[in-house]
Parts: sequence; C-alpha cells; structure tokens
Amino acid sequence: MRRLAAIAIVSICTTAAVAADFKRYENGRFGYEIDLPADFRTMLTPENGDGIGLESVDGTGKLSVWGNYVTEGGFAQESDLRRKFESDDGWKFTNEKRSASWASYSGVKGDRIIYMRQIALCDDAMGSFTLEYPASKQQRYGPLVDRMVKTLKAPKNCN
Repeated sequence: MRRLAAIAIVSICTTAAVAADFKRYENGRFGYEIDLPADFRTMLTPENGDGIGLESVDGTGKLSVWGNYVTEGGFAQESDLRRKFESDDGWKFTNEKRSASWASYSGVKGDRIIYMRQIALCDDAMGSFTLEYPASKQQRYGPLVDRMVKTLKAPKNCN
C-alpha cells in the first residue's frame, strides 16, 4: 500500500513539474502571437518592438521571440540564413522539418539543446522563437517547446 501511495505522489509531482502556466504575447509590430512560459522573466525588450528575450527563473533556459522582414529572397532562404547563423555559432542540427510557410530545427552544442521555429507572416516578414536549454532538462523544456510551436501564429488577416 505504501508503495502505491509513493508511486502516486511521484506521478503527481512529476506531472506538476512538467505542467506550466503560460501567458499570451502579442507583437504589435509584426502581428504574431505566441504563448510564453509564465515563469520566465523578461530580460530584453528591444526598442524597435520586434520581440522579447526571456530567461527561466533558474537561468538555465534562454528564450528569444522576434519578428523580422525577409531579406534573402523568400521565406525558405531567410530560414536557411537564420539556421546558418546558429550553425556558425557551433550548433549541430540533428532534426529539421519545414513547409512553404514554417520551419523547425533542433540541435545540440555540448550539453545544450536548441530549438528554433519560424513561420511566415504578412508583408514578407517572419516570426521566430529560439529556446536554448540543458539536455538534462529535456523533460521540463520539451512540453514548453510543444506548446510554443502550437501557439506561434501569424495574424489572421493581412492587410
């Protein structure tokens, strides 16, 4: 009986640790929106209004969310350029998925994981987020990535 109670307690604690509250972020400049982990603190808010930089409370997770205008001939080429910037910084990409209007990349550098997501926006722009975190905390950060991928959205109507 004690063993069953212990398993139940561990299951509840694990579920609580994985579950996270989120807050909606809407970018006024580019019109994209995304759910951000509520327990991350804002570290940077650029004056140009393109996005936001955040960090987990324990300092292990670094999250950047931004929009930019496509400068390299189209969404796919701009996406490739953004990926190259990270590769040049030492990241080794191990997974890549893409379509005409979105791209996702994940990779490693040492004991850290990076996840990048990009979507096409209105007016030849793109919205992106990058989350970098320790590989040892994949159980915590994996569900956050899943939620942010699902909620990173372009404006419904482009004018």
